[in-house]
Amino acid sequence: MTKFDEAPDAVKETYLKMKNEQGKKLELKIIGGNYYLYIAKGVWDKKRKKPVKKTVLFGSIDENGTFTKKKAKRIFSSSMVYEYGNSQLVWNLCQDMYKIVEKHPYRDQIIAMAMVKAIDPMPLRLVASRFQKLYISKTLKTNLDPDDLSHILGYIGNHFPDMYEMFRKIMEPGGLLFYDMTSIISYSKNLKLAEKGYNPSHEHENQVTVITAFSVKSWIPVAVDVFYGSIKDIKSLGYFIDRFRDQDIGFIMDRGLFSESTIKNLRKLNMHYIVPLRRNSTMVPENVKFDSAFIYNERPIQAARKSSRMGFIYMFMDPLMRAEEESSILRDVASSKKDMEYFQDRKKHLGIFAIISDLDRNPSEIYEQYKSREEVEQVFDTMKGDLESDKTYLRENEKVKGFFFIVFLALRIRFKILKVLKEHNVLGKMSVNEIIFELSKMERIVEKSGVEYFAAIPKKVEKIVDLFKDMIPMG
Repeated sequence: MTKFDEAPDAVKETYLKMKNEQGKKLELKIIGGNYYLYIAKGVWDKKRKKPVKKTVLFGSIDENGTFTKKKAKRIFSSSMVYEYGNSQLVWNLCQDMYKIVEKHPYRDQIIAMAMVKAIDPMPLRLVASRFQKLYISKTLKTNLDPDDLSHILGYIGNHFPDMYEMFRKIMEPGGLLFYDMTSIISYSKNLKLAEKGYNPSHEHENQVTVITAFSVKSWIPVAVDVFYGSIKDIKSLGYFIDRFRDQDIGFIMDRGLFSESTIKNLRKLNMHYIVPLRRNSTMVPENVKFDSAFIYNERPIQAARKSSRMGFIYMFMDPLMRAEEESSILRDVASSKKDMEYFQDRKKHLGIFAIISDLDRNPSEIYEQYKSREEVEQVFDTMKGDLESDKTYLRENEKVKGFFFIVFLALRIRFKILKVLKEHNVLGKMSVNEIIFELSKMERIVEKSGVEYFAAIPKKVEKIVDLFKDMIPMG
Protein backbone atom coordinates (compact mmCIF):
# COMPACT_ATOMS: atom_id res chain seq x y z
CA MET A 1 0.00 0.00 0.00
CA THR A 2 1.52 3.33 -1.13
CA LYS A 3 1.16 6.77 0.36
CA PHE A 4 -1.41 9.20 -1.11
CA ASP A 5 1.29 11.63 -2.30
CA GLU A 6 2.82 8.93 -4.50
CA ALA A 7 -0.39 8.43 -6.54
CA PRO A 8 -0.61 10.04 -10.05
CA ASP A 9 -2.08 13.58 -10.14
CA ALA A 10 -5.07 12.40 -12.22
CA VAL A 11 -5.92 9.78 -9.60
CA LYS A 12 -5.59 12.25 -6.73
CA GLU A 13 -7.75 14.82 -8.57
CA THR A 14 -10.57 12.31 -9.15
CA TYR A 15 -10.37 11.07 -5.57
CA LEU A 16 -10.52 14.57 -4.03
CA LYS A 17 -13.37 15.62 -6.34
CA MET A 18 -15.47 12.56 -5.43
CA LYS A 19 -14.73 12.95 -1.74
CA ASN A 20 -15.93 16.58 -1.90
CA GLU A 21 -19.06 15.92 -4.04
CA GLN A 22 -20.40 12.78 -2.38
CA GLY A 23 -19.82 13.77 1.22
CA LYS A 24 -18.59 10.28 1.99
CA LYS A 25 -15.68 9.14 4.08
CA LEU A 26 -13.76 7.94 1.03
CA GLU A 27 -10.32 6.45 1.38
CA LEU A 28 -7.80 5.85 -1.41
CA LYS A 29 -5.88 2.60 -1.18
CA ILE A 30 -3.16 1.48 -3.59
CA ILE A 31 -2.89 -2.28 -3.77
CA GLY A 32 -0.65 -4.12 -6.24
CA GLY A 33 -0.15 -0.98 -8.28
CA ASN A 34 -3.91 -0.41 -8.66
CA TYR A 35 -5.92 2.44 -7.12
CA TYR A 36 -9.06 1.58 -5.13
CA LEU A 37 -11.67 3.71 -3.37
CA TYR A 38 -13.11 2.45 -0.10
CA ILE A 39 -15.98 3.84 1.99
CA ALA A 40 -15.23 4.09 5.71
CA LYS A 41 -18.23 3.38 7.95
CA GLY A 42 -18.83 3.16 11.66
CA VAL A 43 -20.24 -0.25 12.59
CA TRP A 44 -21.46 -1.16 16.07
CA ASP A 45 -19.38 -3.95 17.61
CA LYS A 46 -21.70 -5.92 19.92
CA LYS A 47 -18.85 -7.62 21.76
CA ARG A 48 -16.76 -4.49 22.34
CA LYS A 49 -19.93 -2.38 22.77
CA LYS A 50 -18.58 0.54 20.76
CA PRO A 51 -18.46 1.67 17.11
CA VAL A 52 -15.55 0.35 15.05
CA LYS A 53 -14.30 1.41 11.64
CA LYS A 54 -15.07 -0.76 8.62
CA THR A 55 -14.10 -0.09 5.00
CA VAL A 56 -16.10 -1.35 2.01
CA LEU A 57 -14.85 -1.36 -1.59
CA PHE A 58 -16.61 1.36 -3.65
CA GLY A 59 -14.70 1.20 -6.96
CA SER A 60 -11.37 1.83 -8.69
CA ILE A 61 -9.57 4.68 -10.46
CA ASP A 62 -7.20 4.08 -13.39
CA GLU A 63 -4.01 6.08 -13.97
CA ASN A 64 -5.94 8.50 -16.23
CA GLY A 65 -8.31 9.38 -13.39
CA THR A 66 -11.34 7.41 -14.68
CA PHE A 67 -13.50 6.01 -11.88
CA THR A 68 -15.22 2.61 -12.26
CA LYS A 69 -17.81 1.62 -9.69
CA LYS A 70 -17.68 -1.86 -8.18
CA LYS A 71 -20.13 -4.15 -9.96
CA ALA A 72 -22.92 -5.66 -7.90
CA LYS A 73 -22.65 -9.39 -7.34
CA ARG A 74 -25.03 -11.52 -9.34
CA ILE A 75 -27.45 -13.61 -7.33
CA PHE A 76 -27.20 -16.34 -9.97
CA SER A 77 -24.09 -17.14 -11.95
CA SER A 78 -25.91 -17.93 -15.18
CA SER A 79 -29.12 -15.89 -15.04
CA MET A 80 -31.11 -13.35 -13.05
CA VAL A 81 -34.80 -13.56 -12.18
CA TYR A 82 -36.51 -10.18 -11.82
CA GLU A 83 -39.99 -9.17 -10.66
CA TYR A 84 -41.37 -7.70 -13.88
CA GLY A 85 -45.10 -7.02 -13.59
CA ASN A 86 -45.09 -4.87 -10.45
CA SER A 87 -41.83 -3.20 -11.49
CA GLN A 88 -43.07 -2.08 -14.91
CA LEU A 89 -46.46 -1.00 -13.54
CA VAL A 90 -45.09 1.36 -10.88
CA TRP A 91 -42.34 2.59 -13.22
CA ASN A 92 -44.91 3.67 -15.82
CA LEU A 93 -47.22 5.15 -13.19
CA CYS A 94 -44.48 7.47 -11.93
CA GLN A 95 -43.34 8.73 -15.35
CA ASP A 96 -45.08 12.08 -14.88
CA MET A 97 -43.12 12.72 -11.68
CA TYR A 98 -39.90 11.41 -13.25
CA LYS A 99 -40.18 14.09 -15.93
CA ILE A 100 -41.18 16.86 -13.51
CA VAL A 101 -38.15 16.28 -11.27
CA GLU A 102 -35.89 15.95 -14.32
CA LYS A 103 -33.46 18.63 -13.10
CA HIS A 104 -33.30 17.38 -9.51
CA PRO A 105 -29.75 16.22 -8.65
CA TYR A 106 -31.08 13.03 -7.03
CA ARG A 107 -33.93 12.20 -9.40
CA ASP A 108 -33.11 8.50 -9.88
CA GLN A 109 -32.67 7.81 -6.15
CA ILE A 110 -35.94 9.63 -5.35
CA ILE A 111 -37.93 7.63 -7.90
CA ALA A 112 -36.29 4.35 -6.86
CA MET A 113 -37.19 4.99 -3.20
CA ALA A 114 -40.78 5.85 -4.17
CA MET A 115 -41.13 2.69 -6.25
CA VAL A 116 -39.91 0.48 -3.40
CA LYS A 117 -42.15 2.34 -0.95
CA ALA A 118 -45.18 1.75 -3.20
CA ILE A 119 -44.41 -1.94 -3.83
CA ASP A 120 -43.04 -3.17 -0.52
CA PRO A 121 -42.29 -0.49 2.12
CA MET A 122 -38.80 -1.03 3.49
CA PRO A 123 -36.48 0.80 5.89
CA LEU A 124 -33.64 2.67 4.15
CA ARG A 125 -31.08 -0.04 4.84
CA LEU A 126 -33.11 -2.55 2.75
CA VAL A 127 -34.14 -0.32 -0.17
CA ALA A 128 -31.13 -1.27 -2.33
CA SER A 129 -31.61 -5.04 -2.01
CA ARG A 130 -35.38 -4.74 -2.65
CA PHE A 131 -34.85 -2.52 -5.70
CA GLN A 132 -32.32 -4.97 -7.21
CA LYS A 133 -35.10 -7.56 -7.46
CA LEU A 134 -37.12 -5.28 -9.76
CA TYR A 135 -36.67 -5.46 -13.53
CA ILE A 136 -36.35 -1.67 -13.78
CA SER A 137 -33.04 -1.90 -11.85
CA LYS A 138 -31.49 -3.16 -15.12
CA THR A 139 -31.87 0.29 -16.66
CA LEU A 140 -32.34 2.63 -13.67
CA LYS A 141 -28.90 2.13 -12.15
CA THR A 142 -28.42 4.31 -9.09
CA ASN A 143 -26.66 4.35 -5.72
CA LEU A 144 -29.07 3.38 -2.92
CA ASP A 145 -26.63 3.21 -0.02
CA PRO A 146 -28.68 3.99 3.16
CA ASP A 147 -26.30 6.77 4.26
CA ASP A 148 -26.65 8.38 0.84
CA LEU A 149 -30.45 8.05 0.94
CA SER A 150 -30.49 9.68 4.38
CA HIS A 151 -28.45 12.57 2.96
CA ILE A 152 -30.87 12.86 0.02
CA LEU A 153 -33.90 13.02 2.33
CA GLY A 154 -32.21 15.87 4.19
CA TYR A 155 -31.54 17.65 0.89
CA ILE A 156 -35.23 17.33 -0.08
CA GLY A 157 -36.34 18.69 3.29
CA ASN A 158 -33.93 21.63 3.10
CA HIS A 159 -35.33 22.54 -0.32
CA PHE A 160 -38.99 21.76 0.48
CA PRO A 161 -40.29 25.25 -0.49
CA ASP A 162 -39.16 24.46 -4.04
CA MET A 163 -41.52 21.47 -4.02
CA TYR A 164 -44.55 23.74 -4.03
CA GLU A 165 -43.69 24.81 -7.56
CA MET A 166 -43.67 21.15 -8.51
CA PHE A 167 -47.02 20.59 -6.74
CA ARG A 168 -48.55 23.31 -8.90
CA LYS A 169 -47.37 21.56 -12.06
CA ILE A 170 -49.23 18.36 -11.21
CA MET A 171 -52.46 19.98 -10.00
CA GLU A 172 -55.58 19.55 -12.08
CA PRO A 173 -58.62 21.81 -12.54
CA GLY A 174 -61.49 21.13 -10.18
CA GLY A 175 -59.89 21.90 -6.84
CA LEU A 176 -58.15 20.16 -3.96
CA LEU A 177 -59.29 18.00 -1.08
CA PHE A 178 -57.18 17.65 2.06
CA TYR A 179 -56.91 14.70 4.40
CA ASP A 180 -55.77 15.35 7.95
CA MET A 181 -53.01 12.93 8.87
CA THR A 182 -51.19 12.83 12.21
CA SER A 183 -48.29 10.42 12.55
CA ILE A 184 -46.99 9.59 16.02
CA ILE A 185 -43.24 9.77 16.54
CA SER A 186 -41.85 9.07 19.98
CA TYR A 187 -38.33 7.77 19.34
CA SER A 188 -36.28 10.93 18.83
CA LYS A 189 -35.61 13.57 21.46
CA ASN A 190 -33.69 15.57 18.86
CA LEU A 191 -36.57 15.87 16.41
CA LYS A 192 -37.97 19.38 16.89
CA LEU A 193 -40.98 18.71 14.65
CA ALA A 194 -42.18 16.05 17.08
CA GLU A 195 -43.91 18.09 19.76
CA LYS A 196 -46.55 17.26 22.33
CA GLY A 197 -49.98 17.59 20.80
CA TYR A 198 -53.39 15.94 21.05
CA ASN A 199 -54.19 13.61 18.18
CA PRO A 200 -57.73 12.51 17.12
CA SER A 201 -57.57 9.74 19.74
CA HIS A 202 -56.95 12.42 22.41
CA GLU A 203 -53.55 10.95 23.27
CA HIS A 204 -50.92 13.45 24.33
CA GLU A 205 -47.92 12.15 22.38
CA ASN A 206 -44.86 13.35 20.49
CA GLN A 207 -46.09 13.72 16.93
CA VAL A 208 -45.80 15.50 13.62
CA THR A 209 -48.78 16.56 11.53
CA VAL A 210 -48.74 15.45 7.90
CA ILE A 211 -51.31 17.00 5.56
CA THR A 212 -51.91 15.57 2.10
CA ALA A 213 -53.86 17.25 -0.72
CA PHE A 214 -55.76 15.29 -3.37
CA SER A 215 -57.16 16.34 -6.72
CA VAL A 216 -60.97 16.43 -6.69
CA LYS A 217 -60.99 15.40 -10.35
CA SER A 218 -58.74 12.33 -10.25
CA TRP A 219 -58.37 11.56 -6.50
CA ILE A 220 -54.59 11.47 -6.98
CA PRO A 221 -52.33 13.10 -4.31
CA VAL A 222 -50.97 16.43 -5.54
CA ALA A 223 -49.23 17.99 -2.50
CA VAL A 224 -47.92 17.21 0.98
CA ASP A 225 -46.31 19.05 3.89
CA VAL A 226 -45.20 18.34 7.46
CA PHE A 227 -45.80 20.59 10.48
CA TYR A 228 -44.99 20.74 14.18
CA GLY A 229 -47.16 18.32 16.14
CA SER A 230 -48.30 21.00 18.59
CA ILE A 231 -49.93 23.13 15.88
CA LYS A 232 -53.68 22.60 15.71
CA ASP A 233 -54.95 20.96 12.52
CA ILE A 234 -56.90 23.97 11.29
CA LYS A 235 -53.90 26.25 11.85
CA SER A 236 -51.61 23.83 10.00
CA LEU A 237 -54.14 23.70 7.19
CA GLY A 238 -54.16 27.49 7.05
CA TYR A 239 -50.40 27.56 6.52
CA PHE A 240 -50.72 24.94 3.81
CA ILE A 241 -53.55 26.46 1.80
CA ASP A 242 -52.03 29.95 1.86
CA ARG A 243 -49.92 28.67 -1.05
CA PHE A 244 -53.00 27.64 -3.03
CA ARG A 245 -55.45 30.50 -2.52
CA ASP A 246 -56.46 30.36 -6.18
CA GLN A 247 -57.69 26.77 -5.82
CA ASP A 248 -61.14 25.46 -4.86
CA ILE A 249 -60.32 23.64 -1.62
CA GLY A 250 -62.03 21.09 0.59
CA PHE A 251 -61.16 19.12 3.72
CA ILE A 252 -62.05 15.54 4.73
CA MET A 253 -61.70 15.09 8.47
CA ASP A 254 -61.58 12.39 11.08
CA ARG A 255 -64.73 11.69 13.13
CA GLY A 256 -63.05 12.83 16.35
CA LEU A 257 -62.39 16.33 15.00
CA PHE A 258 -66.00 17.49 14.50
CA SER A 259 -67.16 20.61 16.28
CA GLU A 260 -69.28 23.59 15.28
CA SER A 261 -66.28 25.89 15.72
CA THR A 262 -64.25 23.73 13.30
CA ILE A 263 -67.00 23.95 10.69
CA LYS A 264 -67.24 27.72 11.19
CA ASN A 265 -63.47 28.06 10.72
CA LEU A 266 -63.62 26.07 7.49
CA ARG A 267 -66.48 28.22 6.22
CA LYS A 268 -64.48 31.38 7.02
CA LEU A 269 -61.63 29.93 4.96
CA ASN A 270 -64.12 29.35 2.10
CA MET A 271 -63.33 25.67 2.23
CA HIS A 272 -65.52 22.70 1.42
CA TYR A 273 -65.77 20.01 4.08
CA ILE A 274 -66.78 16.39 4.57
CA VAL A 275 -66.95 15.60 8.29
CA PRO A 276 -68.37 12.44 9.90
CA LEU A 277 -70.66 12.99 12.89
CA ARG A 278 -70.54 11.09 16.15
CA ARG A 279 -73.47 8.77 16.66
CA ASN A 280 -74.69 10.72 19.67
CA SER A 281 -74.53 14.02 17.81
CA THR A 282 -77.71 16.08 18.15
CA MET A 283 -77.43 16.85 14.44
CA VAL A 284 -78.24 13.24 13.51
CA PRO A 285 -82.05 12.93 13.07
CA GLU A 286 -83.83 10.58 15.44
CA ASN A 287 -85.97 8.99 12.74
CA VAL A 288 -84.29 8.53 9.38
CA LYS A 289 -86.27 7.70 6.25
CA PHE A 290 -83.83 6.19 3.77
CA ASP A 291 -84.90 6.88 0.18
CA SER A 292 -82.04 5.52 -1.96
CA ALA A 293 -79.40 2.77 -2.07
CA PHE A 294 -76.09 2.00 -3.74
CA ILE A 295 -73.37 -0.66 -3.70
CA TYR A 296 -69.93 -0.01 -2.21
CA ASN A 297 -67.32 -2.79 -2.13
CA GLU A 298 -70.11 -5.30 -2.83
CA ARG A 299 -72.03 -4.12 0.25
CA PRO A 300 -75.53 -2.60 -0.13
CA ILE A 301 -75.80 0.82 1.54
CA GLN A 302 -79.03 2.74 2.20
CA ALA A 303 -78.83 6.52 2.02
CA ALA A 304 -80.74 9.71 2.84
CA ARG A 305 -80.01 13.43 2.88
CA LYS A 306 -81.43 16.49 4.60
CA SER A 307 -80.51 20.17 4.83
CA SER A 308 -79.29 21.86 8.00
CA ARG A 309 -78.00 25.29 8.99
CA MET A 310 -74.42 24.04 8.65
CA GLY A 311 -74.78 22.17 5.37
CA PHE A 312 -76.18 18.86 4.16
CA ILE A 313 -76.43 15.88 6.50
CA TYR A 314 -75.89 12.59 4.67
CA MET A 315 -77.07 9.47 6.46
CA PHE A 316 -76.06 5.92 5.56
CA MET A 317 -77.13 2.52 6.86
CA ASP A 318 -75.06 -0.61 6.28
CA PRO A 319 -77.30 -3.67 6.91
CA LEU A 320 -74.29 -5.96 7.35
CA MET A 321 -72.73 -3.62 9.90
CA ARG A 322 -76.09 -3.34 11.66
CA ALA A 323 -76.32 -7.12 11.98
CA GLU A 324 -72.77 -7.36 13.31
CA GLU A 325 -73.34 -4.61 15.90
CA GLU A 326 -76.68 -6.07 16.96
CA SER A 327 -75.13 -9.52 17.43
CA SER A 328 -72.28 -8.04 19.46
CA ILE A 329 -74.60 -6.24 21.89
CA LEU A 330 -76.90 -9.24 22.24
CA ARG A 331 -73.89 -11.40 23.16
CA ASP A 332 -73.13 -8.90 25.92
CA VAL A 333 -76.76 -9.13 27.06
CA ALA A 334 -76.56 -12.92 27.08
CA SER A 335 -73.41 -12.81 29.24
CA SER A 336 -75.00 -10.21 31.58
CA LYS A 337 -72.50 -7.49 30.59
CA LYS A 338 -75.42 -5.40 29.25
CA ASP A 339 -79.17 -5.44 29.69
CA MET A 340 -82.04 -5.34 27.16
CA GLU A 341 -82.77 -1.72 28.00
CA TYR A 342 -79.25 -0.85 26.77
CA PHE A 343 -79.95 -2.80 23.56
CA GLN A 344 -83.32 -1.08 22.95
CA ASP A 345 -81.77 2.38 23.48
CA ARG A 346 -79.19 1.78 20.78
CA LYS A 347 -81.10 -0.45 18.40
CA LYS A 348 -82.37 2.34 16.14
CA HIS A 349 -78.84 3.75 15.64
CA LEU A 350 -77.08 0.48 14.79
CA GLY A 351 -75.36 0.42 11.40
CA ILE A 352 -76.08 4.11 10.82
CA PHE A 353 -73.30 6.51 9.82
CA ALA A 354 -73.78 10.27 9.26
CA ILE A 355 -71.66 12.89 7.46
CA ILE A 356 -72.09 16.65 7.29
CA SER A 357 -70.87 18.55 4.24
CA ASP A 358 -71.41 21.82 2.42
CA LEU A 359 -71.30 19.89 -0.89
CA ASP A 360 -74.57 19.17 -2.65
CA ARG A 361 -73.77 15.75 -4.12
CA ASN A 362 -75.19 12.30 -4.67
CA PRO A 363 -74.92 10.46 -1.30
CA SER A 364 -72.89 7.65 -2.90
CA GLU A 365 -70.23 10.17 -4.00
CA ILE A 366 -69.90 11.65 -0.50
CA TYR A 367 -69.68 8.16 0.99
CA GLU A 368 -66.98 7.09 -1.46
CA GLN A 369 -64.98 10.27 -0.90
CA TYR A 370 -64.93 9.70 2.83
CA LYS A 371 -64.18 5.98 2.60
CA SER A 372 -61.22 6.72 0.32
CA ARG A 373 -59.50 7.96 3.50
CA GLU A 374 -58.96 4.32 4.41
CA GLU A 375 -56.37 3.76 1.65
CA VAL A 376 -54.49 6.87 2.82
CA GLU A 377 -54.61 5.74 6.45
CA GLN A 378 -53.41 2.23 5.61
CA VAL A 379 -50.38 3.61 3.77
CA PHE A 380 -49.56 6.07 6.55
CA ASP A 381 -49.94 3.37 9.21
CA THR A 382 -47.30 1.37 7.34
CA MET A 383 -45.08 4.43 7.10
CA LYS A 384 -45.24 4.90 10.88
CA GLY A 385 -43.50 1.55 11.20
CA ASP A 386 -40.90 2.65 8.66
CA LEU A 387 -40.28 5.83 10.64
CA GLU A 388 -39.46 3.74 13.69
CA SER A 389 -37.23 1.45 11.61
CA ASP A 390 -35.38 4.40 10.12
CA LYS A 391 -34.89 6.32 13.36
CA THR A 392 -31.10 6.07 12.92
CA TYR A 393 -31.36 8.02 9.67
CA LEU A 394 -34.28 10.37 10.44
CA ARG A 395 -33.20 12.37 13.48
CA GLU A 396 -33.45 15.71 11.71
CA ASN A 397 -36.57 17.68 10.75
CA GLU A 398 -35.45 18.05 7.15
CA LYS A 399 -35.02 14.30 6.73
CA VAL A 400 -38.51 13.63 8.09
CA LYS A 401 -39.90 16.09 5.54
CA GLY A 402 -37.93 14.33 2.82
CA PHE A 403 -39.23 10.97 4.04
CA PHE A 404 -42.86 12.08 3.69
CA PHE A 405 -42.18 13.47 0.22
CA ILE A 406 -41.16 9.93 -0.80
CA VAL A 407 -44.33 8.63 0.89
CA PHE A 408 -46.29 11.19 -1.14
CA LEU A 409 -44.80 9.87 -4.40
CA ALA A 410 -45.62 6.29 -3.33
CA LEU A 411 -49.20 7.38 -2.56
CA ARG A 412 -49.53 8.80 -6.08
CA ILE A 413 -48.56 5.42 -7.53
CA ARG A 414 -50.96 3.49 -5.29
CA PHE A 415 -53.89 5.84 -5.94
CA LYS A 416 -53.38 5.57 -9.68
CA ILE A 417 -53.77 1.81 -9.28
CA LEU A 418 -56.87 2.45 -7.15
CA LYS A 419 -58.28 4.66 -9.90
CA VAL A 420 -57.93 1.89 -12.49
CA LEU A 421 -59.69 -0.57 -10.17
CA LYS A 422 -62.56 1.90 -9.79
CA GLU A 423 -62.79 2.44 -13.55
CA HIS A 424 -63.10 -1.32 -14.12
CA ASN A 425 -65.58 -1.76 -11.22
CA VAL A 426 -63.38 -4.29 -9.44
CA LEU A 427 -62.42 -2.23 -6.39
CA GLY A 428 -64.37 -4.46 -4.01
CA LYS A 429 -62.88 -7.61 -5.56
CA MET A 430 -59.21 -6.57 -5.65
CA SER A 431 -57.09 -4.32 -3.44
CA VAL A 432 -53.99 -2.31 -4.33
CA ASN A 433 -51.85 -4.61 -2.18
CA GLU A 434 -53.25 -7.65 -3.97
CA ILE A 435 -52.51 -6.16 -7.40
CA ILE A 436 -48.89 -5.40 -6.48
CA PHE A 437 -48.36 -8.80 -4.85
CA GLU A 438 -49.84 -10.83 -7.71
CA LEU A 439 -47.87 -8.89 -10.32
CA SER A 440 -44.65 -9.76 -8.49
CA LYS A 441 -45.28 -13.33 -9.75
CA MET A 442 -44.86 -12.10 -13.33
CA GLU A 443 -41.11 -12.70 -13.63
CA ARG A 444 -38.56 -11.91 -16.33
CA ILE A 445 -35.50 -14.14 -16.67
CA VAL A 446 -32.31 -12.58 -18.02
CA GLU A 447 -29.57 -14.98 -19.11
CA LYS A 448 -25.90 -14.10 -18.77
CA SER A 449 -25.76 -13.99 -22.57
CA GLY A 450 -28.36 -11.20 -22.60
CA VAL A 451 -31.28 -13.35 -23.75
CA GLU A 452 -34.53 -12.49 -21.91
CA TYR A 453 -37.84 -14.29 -21.56
CA PHE A 454 -40.85 -14.52 -19.23
CA ALA A 455 -41.33 -17.25 -16.68
CA ALA A 456 -44.71 -19.02 -16.71
CA ILE A 457 -47.45 -16.49 -15.87
CA PRO A 458 -50.35 -17.59 -13.59
CA LYS A 459 -53.88 -17.12 -14.99
CA LYS A 460 -54.86 -14.69 -12.22
CA VAL A 461 -51.85 -12.53 -13.11
CA GLU A 462 -52.88 -12.55 -16.78
CA LYS A 463 -56.28 -11.11 -15.82
CA ILE A 464 -54.62 -8.37 -13.77
CA VAL A 465 -52.21 -7.55 -16.61
CA ASP A 466 -55.24 -7.13 -18.87
CA LEU A 467 -56.49 -4.33 -16.55
CA PHE A 468 -53.15 -2.52 -16.87
CA LYS A 469 -52.16 -3.65 -20.38
CA ASP A 470 -51.09 -0.13 -21.41
CA MET A 471 -48.77 0.11 -18.40
CA ILE A 472 -47.11 -3.33 -18.47
CA PRO A 473 -45.34 -3.75 -21.84
CA MET A 474 -45.03 -7.38 -22.84
CA GLY A 475 -42.26 -6.82 -25.41
